[in-house]
Amino acid sequence: RHSVRALRADGAHFLAWRWRQGREAFPASVDTVVDYLAVHGADRGDGQGPYSYATLQRRRASIATLHQALELPDPTRHPRVRLELRGLATRLGRRPQQAAPLRREALDEILAVTAAGGHPIDLRDAALLAVGYDTLRRRSELVSLRLGDVVTEIDGSGRALFRRLKGDDGRGRWTWLGPDTLARLRTWLTVRAELLADTEARLRQALRGRDAQATRRQGLERRLERLAAAREAVWLQLGYEPLLRLENQVLGPLACAGADPGKRVGEIFKARAAAAGFAGGGAPDEGGVSGHSLRVGAAQDLLVAGFGLPALQAAGGWASPTMPARYGERIQAGDGAMAQLAKRQGRGGGP
Repeated sequence: RHSVRALRADGAHFLAWRWRQGREAFPASVDTVVDYLAVHGADRGDGQGPYSYATLQRRRASIATLHQALELPDPTRHPRVRLELRGLATRLGRRPQQAAPLRREALDEILAVTAAGGHPIDLRDAALLAVGYDTLRRRSELVSLRLGDVVTEIDGSGRALFRRLKGDDGRGRWTWLGPDTLARLRTWLTVRAELLADTEARLRQALRGRDAQATRRQGLERRLERLAAAREAVWLQLGYEPLLRLENQVLGPLACAGADPGKRVGEIFKARAAAAGFAGGGAPDEGGVSGHSLRVGAAQDLLVAGFGLPALQAAGGWASPTMPARYGERIQAGDGAMAQLAKRQGRGGGP
């Protein structure tokens, strides 16, 4: 979904620039692509300086994809385009900015502040944060979790089956949930079931009103049916009964309403971290807290605990070790040869 959204946005940006320049967009000439990259590598036009190299590289790929979809020659393969990108990489730098990590120590403080409010929204967000850390899932994947795909094991821990993961061709993946995380999820589901029951009671009261018009009654009845189904789904989950009727019940929409629930997850993480005093962005290559912050933080915690890249790669579902290695690069620098040498020479930190 995000790839399609990015392709649509990049295509619209390229078309708008082409229209202002009076140039043909498809097929685009090599000169058009080179000029487009050069112009936006110098100034994006909104007073905020040039676009990042990563953004320009993504837009080059989008232009190529659009040409391929239209069965047109791909101008981005020309050596001049590659040479322009090489120059932009040198000038702008190729190191992408990553989300500020939220490691376990920070998360525990955030959870304490979040759950202390006692409001249903607080309990919902605490459950969402806890699930995000234990599973290392992306924000778009968190909102696809179905209630029926969360089960409890005999040792008190949980398992969550994510059916929609980036790049897995629909195979899905089981992930682990700690007993504390499962308890937070159950607390939120209990409160949600009570809220649904209360709303259902109010709807039934409205239906009993003598002045309810026929069209209004039909709308109320439809809402009542949906609420009853949702309430049944939650109570079934809490009782660990068979969940065959839960195909359309997912965690994301329960926690995050709106057209883009994945974006809402990032907003929740950012707001809850800020409320606990964690703004993020302390390192030169870090942005603020985002929907990826728990994924980055959990990856760093795994590295600090001594787990190697293969284990980390498996936990986070990365197809290659490139991203987990970059997430832990600053931490691993402290375990490098020079750091170890300094410790032997008596001038390093730690034992």
